Parts: sequence; C-alpha cells; structure tokens
Amino acid sequence: MLLRYTEFKKDKKPYDNKNSIYMAKFLTGNELNSELEKILEKATNWIVLISPYIKLHDRYASTLRSKKDNPDLEITVVFGKNEDDLSKSMKQEDFNFFKEFPNIEIRYEKRLHAKYYANESSAILTSMNLYNYSQDINIEAGVLTKFTHLGNIASNLITNVTGEDNLDNSAWSYFARVIEQSDLLFKKVPEFESTMLGFSKKYISSKTEIDLLSVFC
Repeated sequence: MLLRYTEFKKDKKPYDNKNSIYMAKFLTGNELNSELEKILEKATNWIVLISPYIKLHDRYASTLRSKKDNPDLEITVVFGKNEDDLSKSMKQEDFNFFKEFPNIEIRYEKRLHAKYYANESSAILTSMNLYNYSQDINIEAGVLTKFTHLGNIASNLITNVTGEDNLDNSAWSYFARVIEQSDLLFKKVPEFESTMLGFSKKYISSKTEIDLLSVFC
C-alpha cells in the first residue's frame, strides 16, 4: 500500500509577482533540450520534474549534480506507469542519484502520462519524457513559459477579456494537484541551526523522513 501524501506546498507557485507578465515559446529539437537544461541550471529555489519515465541524460545529470550542495533548493520528482515494476519507469541508478540531494521528494502516480518541468521562473509543458532516448532520438515538442519584469498589464487584459487565467498559472494549478494526489515514496529534508541570534542559519545535515523505494526497487 503506497503512502498518500497531500501536503504539497502551495507557496511554490511560480511567477508570483504582480509586476510580471508571462511569455510563451514553442520549442522543438535541440532548443527544447537546451531550455530544459536551463530550467535545471538556473533554479535557485525549487525544481519540479514530472515525467512517467525517467532515465537522466548525462547533460541533465551533470547540471543537477552541481545543485547537490544547495540544501535550500527543493526538488520534487514525479514519475508513473508500470505499477507492478517501478524500475521499468525509473532505474535504480536514477533513484540513487536523486536520493543524494539534501532537499527532495520522489513521488509516484500510476496514471501519469503528461510531462512538465519547472523552476521558480520558467516551465516547459512537453511531449518529451525525462529519458535519454527521448532527448536523442524522438521527435518531440513543447511550450516554454517564463516571466519578465515588464508589468502585468498584458496578463490582466487577457484575464479580463477571456475570463480565464493565463497559460502558465492554469498549467501550474493542474500539476500542483497532480503532485498533491501522487504517492510519496521518498522524502529528505535539510536540518539547520540558527546562527547570529537567529538572523542566519547553518546547514547541518539532511534527514530521510520517508523511504519506501527499497520496497519497490
């Protein structure tokens, strides 16, 4: 029986800046791969990786590896499919790789087919799995959304005319629900101690609060 965990942080909502507008761009081929790499590289607060199949390409693994010393970076990984054998969706080596990060959740949703990758300032909604074969061989496409600090006039006009939220907020709201409804298999959280009379903090270590991966891998 998998553990149902529904305390996903709503405050992770990206682009929560009233002085920003979003921009969208259609991506294919090398540009899609490059923008995904930039999402990993430029993340400072959090990363969300949602893909039914995960086998990290070397370039993405290398970029993520540079983030291992940042306990303030929250990483959420959601994968899916292959309920009877999760290793067909994510290999043990990738589980082990992610488990080394100091602030991470690994989740499972058996119905997952969508792919979504985001940090605090950009997101990609795409056909491409986070799988090396997909990046190297398949014909894939996606839409990149990002915010620029140019004011929110255009976004407000779109909302007022159509009565609908913009593309990125709609996508984020949907995938936040996907994360909430997924099963939490692994969770590691950083532990800090206060310094300078509580005005600063020092990273001590990370504590594994939940680890169900050994049951399935």
